[in-house]
Amino acid sequence: MMAMFVRAAGEMRDVEALAWAESQCLDARWSPRDRYAVSQRFLMLGEAAAAWAVFTADPAVMAEVKFAHQAKSFLPHTKDAALRSEIRAAMAKAVPAGAAAAGVAKATATAIRFPFSGSGQRARGTVEIRSSERTPPRHAIKVAADIESFRSKAARAKPPEIIEHREVFVDRNGQIWKEDGSVLVSKGAPISRRPREDVPTIATGFLAIKGTRGIYHWLVDRLPLFAWMLEDGAPDAAILLSDEAPSFEKETLRLAGLPQTVVDVGDAVFVERLLIARSGMQGFSYWEQVAPVIERVKQAARAIATREGMSAGDAIYISRRDSSRRVMRNEAELEEQITARGYASVALGTMPLWRQVFVVSSAKRIVAPHGAGLAHIIFSAPGTDITEIVPVQDGTYFLRLNYARLSLVMGHRYRGWLEPHLGTMDSWAVDAPAFLEYLDAWPGDAGAPVRAEKAGDRSPMG
Repeated sequence: MMAMFVRAAGEMRDVEALAWAESQCLDARWSPRDRYAVSQRFLMLGEAAAAWAVFTADPAVMAEVKFAHQAKSFLPHTKDAALRSEIRAAMAKAVPAGAAAAGVAKATATAIRFPFSGSGQRARGTVEIRSSERTPPRHAIKVAADIESFRSKAARAKPPEIIEHREVFVDRNGQIWKEDGSVLVSKGAPISRRPREDVPTIATGFLAIKGTRGIYHWLVDRLPLFAWMLEDGAPDAAILLSDEAPSFEKETLRLAGLPQTVVDVGDAVFVERLLIARSGMQGFSYWEQVAPVIERVKQAARAIATREGMSAGDAIYISRRDSSRRVMRNEAELEEQITARGYASVALGTMPLWRQVFVVSSAKRIVAPHGAGLAHIIFSAPGTDITEIVPVQDGTYFLRLNYARLSLVMGHRYRGWLEPHLGTMDSWAVDAPAFLEYLDAWPGDAGAPVRAEKAGDRSPMG
């Protein structure tokens, strides 16, 4: 209930209510898990100092195994030097003795290269932001500013690279540590203390484990990082996946035709040479270097579709009717109106992976509410028209802008329609008449800069 109160106070911009809530949270007797969850509500509102105070009010949270990992999540939300110093000091106390504070930065560079190493950045796409009349203007202005910031960072992005560690342990969480117990990468989970002799040994392994297991993070954050394996002369490395990884991870690797051995990592394996690929979303701007593995998956999906005698439309609506999260209350009404305009409605969650890839990569125009289904636009051709319906609230911009950023580096033509995410966490609605009018106005100006506009106002806001 307190989490709901904090959220409501934030939506109303009620400073006094937020101050009262903070005072109540400081004295509350909650479990560390609940305390962290409520602190995140303050963090989403941009109240980093209050969030940190609420989180650390009970000293018991600092004794939790996940404390350092949770504390790290506060850093991107504040530029206050004193607060950042306090957070880092608390993290340092939580790290096991002998741990390497710099983590992966201690790894060494390799001579391994991605395909077409040295190729330049591709032309960037376009982003337009529009809001319904009931969406507070501050959201569109903030979103547009964040997109322009990302555009600037993408222009300075470094190409993908491979680094390595020698003689290390790895577990199912992607944690890395040495034989002497020093932790190189921590995810906040317990570290196995089994000796090297008691765990499997791998000569050369490629770390493909991330803490998040959704298909968005797999396709966008990890799949491009396998491209180096397709380069002539690449070392033969086993692919390290979590033994709890979802089935679509191995299915994607099969579609990519990667012949390497896959190792299901549990409590610990010992790796003599551990390879780690680094890129980030900005790395997509070096498309030729990451494209080979993505193209392999796409072509394999097309081959299966041909054998199955399947076809796909060039205009699709990706429905969320099969999802229980972020339910759009009037989606049935909206979906009916969109399909009447020639869009084929698809529910990707009911399809095998190859078909999901085939359907999305075949489309030239895509409309969808915010959701993981849009991750498949990494298989779309540059210039694809993407129209996303985005529920927004204070503090959610970074998470909600994934597909605008991805479209920008992929060369797509993206339009985002913002709706306020009010009330309960998993329920929202769309101003259907206004959105449909906006949809009918496509195509827009492909060369336009980022725009943030109201439905009835086509003048730039920022």
